[in-house]
Amino acid sequence: MKTLFDELAGKFARDIDRAMQEDNYVRGWLFVKLAERAVPAGGYVLDYGCGPGRLSHLLARSGFRVRGVDTSEGMIAQARALDRQGLNIEFETIEKIDEILEPDAYDAIVCSSVIEYVLDADELLRGFHRALREPGVLIVSYANKSSLWRRHWDRDARVNPMAASQHHVWDWRGFRTLLAQNGFHTIVGPKFFESPWDRRLWGPLFRSVPLVGSLGVVVARSAPFHPS
Repeated sequence: MKTLFDELAGKFARDIDRAMQEDNYVRGWLFVKLAERAVPAGGYVLDYGCGPGRLSHLLARSGFRVRGVDTSEGMIAQARALDRQGLNIEFETIEKIDEILEPDAYDAIVCSSVIEYVLDADELLRGFHRALREPGVLIVSYANKSSLWRRHWDRDARVNPMAASQHHVWDWRGFRTLLAQNGFHTIVGPKFFESPWDRRLWGPLFRSVPLVGSLGVVVARSAPFHPS
């Protein structure tokens, strides 16, 4: 999978840049607005699986201190090419999750289109819980099993070349249970996005409709947790 993301890094960056130029980067808008509502001003944010760094960059421009990490060297190369002057932001390549999930390290963690590709989602969430300062905030997207668009795209590899690398999809009830059993309670969400309707004027009307967006994003807060 790392090789796949290395190969796609340039396309990812160009596609996001085009969406931003057209004022149509819905993912970035949603994550940043949620962070501004839930994370203390100037808080230290980990962008886990930051890809080409565009979301990290937007968060830093909103005043957060940001650490963007990814296992893909190609993605991090795209991120480091961004103009970071005046921003409190760093990017680095990692090999193992434990490298950056030290205890009580962050005020918030952002995880955008990552958890569905991880073999052990519980292990990842437990690591996030450990790394957050109580009461820390997790802003995480998940692959939405209820989406009609996702069902269509997952059947067509030409549309979604990464479908074969996904290990998980959830409906909202299942994902909420996953969060709860790993020490998180949901405070906002889900907001659904990533469908052709994102580009329509009426797109925002369907943010709460699970049948539409192929991804859902939620805000969850860490709570005292003692894994069995």
